[in-house]
Amino acid sequence: MTKRITVIVGWFSSLVLLFAAAFWLSKPTFSADMFSLLPKSHSQIAYAEDVFFQQNANRIMFSFAGNNKNKAFDDFQKWLDDNAIKSTFNFPSVNDLAQTFSPFKHALLSDTYKQTLSNKTTFEHYYLEQLNQLGNPFVSATLSKDISLSLAAFIEDNLKQSQVFTLEQGRLTRRLKGVEYRIILANLAPENLGVNKSIELAEAILKKINALNEAYPNLTMTYSGVLFHTAENAKQAKYEMSLFGGISLLALIAMVFWVFRRLNSILLASFTVLSALIGGAIAMVLLFNTIHLLTLVFAVTLIGIAIDYAFHGMTDLAKKEHEKGYSKGTQSALLLSLITTTLGYCCLLGAPLTLLSQVGVFVIAGLVSAWLFTVLVLPLWQSTLTLSPSSLLMSKKLINVFEYCNHLKTPILITLLAFISALFLIKPISFNDDVKLLNASSDHLMLNEKKHLLLLGQWDSQIVFMFENSDEALLQKQEQFLKRLTQLNPNFKHNSISHWLPSLQKQSDNQAVFKQAKNKGTLDIAERVTGQALASTKSPLLTYETLAASAFKPLLLSQMVVEPSQSITWMSISGISSDQLINEVEKSKGVYIYNKPQQISALLSDYREYLLLSLVLAGLISWLLFSWRFSIKIALLQVTILSVVVLSMLWICNAIQGSLSLFNLLGALLVIALAIDYLVFYQINKLEPKNVLAISLSAASSMWVFGMLSASETPAIFSFGLSVMVGILAIYFLSPLSVLKPQKEL
Repeated sequence: MTKRITVIVGWFSSLVLLFAAAFWLSKPTFSADMFSLLPKSHSQIAYAEDVFFQQNANRIMFSFAGNNKNKAFDDFQKWLDDNAIKSTFNFPSVNDLAQTFSPFKHALLSDTYKQTLSNKTTFEHYYLEQLNQLGNPFVSATLSKDISLSLAAFIEDNLKQSQVFTLEQGRLTRRLKGVEYRIILANLAPENLGVNKSIELAEAILKKINALNEAYPNLTMTYSGVLFHTAENAKQAKYEMSLFGGISLLALIAMVFWVFRRLNSILLASFTVLSALIGGAIAMVLLFNTIHLLTLVFAVTLIGIAIDYAFHGMTDLAKKEHEKGYSKGTQSALLLSLITTTLGYCCLLGAPLTLLSQVGVFVIAGLVSAWLFTVLVLPLWQSTLTLSPSSLLMSKKLINVFEYCNHLKTPILITLLAFISALFLIKPISFNDDVKLLNASSDHLMLNEKKHLLLLGQWDSQIVFMFENSDEALLQKQEQFLKRLTQLNPNFKHNSISHWLPSLQKQSDNQAVFKQAKNKGTLDIAERVTGQALASTKSPLLTYETLAASAFKPLLLSQMVVEPSQSITWMSISGISSDQLINEVEKSKGVYIYNKPQQISALLSDYREYLLLSLVLAGLISWLLFSWRFSIKIALLQVTILSVVVLSMLWICNAIQGSLSLFNLLGALLVIALAIDYLVFYQINKLEPKNVLAISLSAASSMWVFGMLSASETPAIFSFGLSVMVGILAIYFLSPLSVLKPQKEL
């Protein structure tokens, strides 16, 4: 007894020390941010995304509507300031814009202003109308700098086209569908987006929002942003981890006690699982700096797989006819089981989703740790292990059923194959690769996001990235691209940087237009009304470098960046159909549509096709393995059973869900790995009571664990759990059909 306890203590002390050292070296953080799971886009697009949009990745937004919106706005703004959360929307004032652009006024002409210059009478009406608008901030801020009002028109028109917001008494304002909203935009520091911090901050904000709703009647306040998704998903993941893990462990303890009727057997099974969890955690913290909570939810499946080793090991050790240790067949089967399951999870290591790579690493390392514990430590407890008569009696009854079905294996398999083929003809399977399958956020939060995208003018807009060798070439490309879109729809809207920074070529053309209008006398009214002489039409041209050194710099860099090797810009476009935009983009080199959800869904689709190929390869590898280990006849039979299991699993899941995703295929891959274990154990140890008992315990535990996952609120986890549960149920009843007398000695 002393030796056993010493070995157990030494084993877990080593694991804990390794985990502590790995944790200290890597200092990982935990995340519940769904967006951090997503794969990277095309390399150029991914780079541009990091350059322009990374700063808004942690943005939160609040909107206020109703009779008390101003009071609620001020109250909430003060609360944010007190909590060191600062607003981020800082657009230059009209006076700042006038100061920045006035030296280049005659090179910067808005399209509206240029149209009025084409006719003297038209321009006079326009000029007088602008002067007569009482309190016009654009005229009052620019008249002393430009009596022609070209600068006023340039600033006013560009603000209308580039910004959906106005500033009223210091409050950001947006009118939409007859409702006036006050808006607050803020960015959070990364340290506020950790799992616990995000939950804590989100709860504090929601508490303040509830207080405002009580204090100000008829107030409608809406919130959105990554913080709230992170907090919601974190709470859901924590709940599912504790619920699924707790229920699974209780169920497994009950199963083990029913079979072995000894407290030590429960401890040994628990120690096997604990070894797997610590071993998986060691590898994961060493290889990943950020660990997603969904990884831990998926990793609950390790409990259902790792405990299989304990079941097979303990039932074999309980055979009193063996003097010491495992039988040769069980040793071989345990090793083959580890190899096949590990190969199955190795397919996850190259996944485009970080989540899947983390799950793969966690489970592979965990299984190795559980296998080592089973092989090295469990045999020390052999003399204390016994099997309950009731469990052996149950396995003998199951054997009678399996042997009867085994005699009818040929008609059973032919009937099943024909039936499944008919089902596929009646209702073919379909696939859904929507990235939304990763999201477990509530409908309420998703509606908030939609509302705020509408307020931002981004709900129906499309984003386009452009790349060129120089800033001038980039601006000219953007102007030509927009010109083609104008021909498709003159009323389409965009927020391109060329509004504020026309190409040098266009600025020269503007100067020529202005000079021609002056020479024709079109601008004489400006001199008559103001009594001042019109300044020279020859003004300097505005360059990227000049604008980047002005108060406009933050806004310029948010939409255009010039680097030594390339220049990049982006713009949002609305009023043009997707097909029309795609057609124009395809005509232009270095122009890309940026649609993150669509691009990620396309990547998921590509990986799904890779998984389909992996399933075929898994079948081929299984056949080669079985042919080498047993015989070609046995291999063909076992691969046939695998095919029936996978096809039936896919069809049933498709019927329940309406479509399949890559997570169903991941489940199918795991089912194949587990199915090979069952087939190997059956072929090596035959339909013996203790072997059937171990496999029954294995199947029951796995179905229980994965059945728990099928209750998850996250579609991805639900699909994965449902697939594996259905697949294991099928393989449990079909795998005994594979038992044949081998032509080779083991």
